[in-house]
Amino acid sequence: MSKAGLDLVVNLVKKDVRVRYMGSALGFLWSLGSPLLTTLTYLVVFKFIFHNPDQKFVLYLVTGIVHWTLFSQLVLQGCDWLYGNSNLIKKIKFDRLLLPIAGTGTVLIFWTISLAVYAIVYAPLGGSISWAMLYYPIVFLGYLSFALGISLILSVMYIKFRDIKYLVEVTMPIMFWLTPIVWQPNNLTSDIAEWLKLNPLTLYFNNFNDILYRGVTPNLYTLLISTCLGLGVLLVGYIIFRKQSQNIVEEL
Repeated sequence: MSKAGLDLVVNLVKKDVRVRYMGSALGFLWSLGSPLLTTLTYLVVFKFIFHNPDQKFVLYLVTGIVHWTLFSQLVLQGCDWLYGNSNLIKKIKFDRLLLPIAGTGTVLIFWTISLAVYAIVYAPLGGSISWAMLYYPIVFLGYLSFALGISLILSVMYIKFRDIKYLVEVTMPIMFWLTPIVWQPNNLTSDIAEWLKLNPLTLYFNNFNDILYRGVTPNLYTLLISTCLGLGVLLVGYIIFRKQSQNIVEEL
């Protein structure tokens, strides 16, 4: 990446961060308070109101919510990476890939704050440090690659088909309930569990739960499949983005 490209990415990220909490009294502190309040809400609801026999269920739930947030934000915001910067694209000639890089950077900045809150409450919720955590970066790499690949594809599709964003907004809540976040696979019948395995996100969330909730090493075959799937989707997304994003000025 050239210096000019790096400067553009940095400026876009700074703009997005400033705009997010513009005019609020607490500003950036809201990004810390929001995930903390969400965690406390789940703790109260599932520990004192709808008591769950699993003493670590809140940890299971928060683990899923934290990682789902990253996926949903990347996919939902990915639709606007090109369309939302149409004025910039029309005025300046630059590598269009810088827009997804900047968009991803913004999402990761705010998500890292949520992850920091998760790290703080991890032990109080029943989590423990284990050697299995050494596998977390591998799982996360595949997961992030999978989300980015889908986001890249959606960013160019939205230019041609404006209904895509609305379809994504409708689909995301459905995907949430089809992913092992609120429910646990061992609580389902075998028939339903088999169908839900068709959701590719199940691979990643089962691995996250193995590492962070159960404290065990994820199945190496599943780890390999999820990593290859993520990198494969990212490669496809990159190819489609490169091919379609260079000639979109007339369609914006």
